[in-house]
Amino acid sequence: MKILIVEDDQSLALTIQDILEDRGYETMVCFNFRQAYHEIRNPFDCYLLDNRLPDGTGLDLCKLIREQSKSPILFISSDTNETSILKSFECEADDYIEKPLRLSVLLAKIEAVLKRAGKFQTQYKIGNSLLDTSKKSLQMEEERFELSISEIAILECLFQAYPNYISREDLAKYVFNKTGHLPSLETLTSRISGLKKKLGEKGKCIDSLRHVGTRWLV
Repeated sequence: MKILIVEDDQSLALTIQDILEDRGYETMVCFNFRQAYHEIRNPFDCYLLDNRLPDGTGLDLCKLIREQSKSPILFISSDTNETSILKSFECEADDYIEKPLRLSVLLAKIEAVLKRAGKFQTQYKIGNSLLDTSKKSLQMEEERFELSISEIAILECLFQAYPNYISREDLAKYVFNKTGHLPSLETLTSRISGLKKKLGEKGKCIDSLRHVGTRWLV
């Protein structure tokens, strides 16, 4: 999914970009109204707008975006004036987050609005395997397996990378982004082994190659 970040504080904008890209989002950053004006001609799944820009306002951008897109719009602004906040909702913004930002809250709100908009993927299907992250389950033909949060994160990463291998380091990082807990490589290996054991005969779909990584096989 693609997210447009419009923020004149370059340090904050790049921090948000790094965090979102670590979560698997594609991003585009604009530091002023002029740049954003040209970018909004392209489709995005979500928009993060600062209201106070050096050459315009987020409110005007919001109006322009709404002329062509129904994707979620979140304001991130130090402008705490009640009138500005109310105007953002009049322009059909989905949320207004005041600075200083709590990045964990920002991420949660982005996921929430994407889910409401039907853009947040919760199901992955490869062959006869259906991973449902919202129900924390994996359906393989007639068998259904209940999964822990870390097991969901591991499988979601493998399904997204399919048919390629994902390194243990990148897999551990993905688990951290999804659960808030960074497993050691030894712990990650143990969890993968436990997951394969839980799947029984179907555990052979999880293929690990030393010095390369792990992947999902059909």
